[in-house]
Amino acid sequence: MAEEPQFKESTDHLETLAEDSGFGSISINNEVVANIVAMAAKEVTGVAGLASGGIKDDLAGLFGSRRESGSAVSISETGEGAYRIGVKLVLTFGVQLAKVAQNVQVAIREQVENMTNKEVARVDVIVDGVHRNAPSEGSIPSE
Repeated sequence: MAEEPQFKESTDHLETLAEDSGFGSISINNEVVANIVAMAAKEVTGVAGLASGGIKDDLAGLFGSRRESGSAVSISETGEGAYRIGVKLVLTFGVQLAKVAQNVQVAIREQVENMTNKEVARVDVIVDGVHRNAPSEGSIPSE
């Protein structure tokens, strides 16, 4: 049975992965992959953002040191070298949660495979919350 990705409070678990291109080694840090995951997820309609990593990340954000991916993204590798990705998201209130989550899985797989040239074995999406969009300026509030 495949081991599930673990969500940690720090990015210390992010390691550099090395590949041999025939001309020398190429390293892609897992933090880079985590940023690709975060950006791909945020582009999907219905995604309000990444889930907060908790009070530690919230406090760090006050001082400008919060990372894009934080602990909302987990990257590991299978024994065959494929990525196993986990992402915690906040979705927009009113969307079909499962459909948006599936769209996120597809978007992440396509972007990571395209940008890293490595296979993605699985993408686990955890819907960690829903968020109601604030009314836009000029809109008439409903009563």
